[in-house]
Amino acid sequence: MRKILYLTPGCFDKGGISRYNRYQIRSLRELEGEVNIKVFSLFGRQKGDFEEEFKISWNGWGASISSKIVFTIKVLINVIFWKPDIVWLGHINLTEILVKTGLINKIKSVLNIYGLEVWSGLRPNVEKGFKGVSHVVSDCHFTANYAEEEGFRSSNSVDVIWDCVDLDRFSPSENNEKDQFFKKYNLPDPSVNPWILTLGRLTHTASHKGYERLLEVFSKVVLKDDKSVLIYAGKGDIIDALKKLADKLNVSDRVFFSGMVHEDDLVKFYRASRVFSLVSDRGVGRGEGIPLTPLEAMACGSPIIVGNQDGSQEAIFNNENGFCISPFNLELHENILLSIVKDDKKFENLSKSSIKIAREYFSYKIFKMKHQDFLNKISNG
Repeated sequence: MRKILYLTPGCFDKGGISRYNRYQIRSLRELEGEVNIKVFSLFGRQKGDFEEEFKISWNGWGASISSKIVFTIKVLINVIFWKPDIVWLGHINLTEILVKTGLINKIKSVLNIYGLEVWSGLRPNVEKGFKGVSHVVSDCHFTANYAEEEGFRSSNSVDVIWDCVDLDRFSPSENNEKDQFFKKYNLPDPSVNPWILTLGRLTHTASHKGYERLLEVFSKVVLKDDKSVLIYAGKGDIIDALKKLADKLNVSDRVFFSGMVHEDDLVKFYRASRVFSLVSDRGVGRGEGIPLTPLEAMACGSPIIVGNQDGSQEAIFNNENGFCISPFNLELHENILLSIVKDDKKFENLSKSSIKIAREYFSYKIFKMKHQDFLNKISNG
């Protein structure tokens, strides 16, 4: 069994990186034994985080200097006295700790990379750490290729392990009983008004996810369809701007905001959606690895629409489970939405394929197996 010191910026919030870290920590614990995995998190639990318990070894109190200092001291003490076989970094910025403490070339290390943090500019110590860590795992081929093509890592040196979905939770509805969960969130009945759903951090820093563009597209959809509604699920500081834009586009009566979604209701949102849209664009501070929300949505039977500028495109398989489009082709986006909300047969075919592809490529079982293979590979190497 290998001893792993796992460092994460945070594994309690509902963001994609935290979810990836949680699945990864879970798989490492199951593979190597919980006693052999120590987890240190820079951030502790905060309001609006995951509701269920998730045990870790220690957490700091955020990004303050004092929290970072204590975090670093904890790492040093455990490297010296606990002597882990691997230090696993859940985010690229944490490589700076290894550089500043002189550990970068003295211990076996693994780094996770995802998306925008790689191509948005790196501090000198972070870039040095990126180039110096022993092994790198990317959540998608797009980011892996970028890291190698830009010279951060040598060719064919980045392992890809796609994000995963817990299929025990995220699955199609198995009963025909009508769940009235939408009333709790003051949303329309999805059996009457088909949902076009987007879900995530509704913040200005996440505007690359296409929230405003989706609203513009929907303003064209309503001219040709009188039933569908647009649902924004989540919380954040861009909601007021979206509401103002909905008023300007004269669609405020067809656009709804759920607010924060309880984890127990998340699967219900996906099951209720006729189509899930997250069409991101890429640039400095913008873009995705392979986003988890579309994967969860299709596991529940919802066709997906994603962008073609980043790792999102890897969620689409020959248009069988949805569509990959340019984030700025609003006319195509409109036509796809209309075809799914108005054509029951097309929706059913896409839905069945979505479930099949999620089970075949994005299960937790496969995610865990790939980590087993990766650990064997770096141990033998």
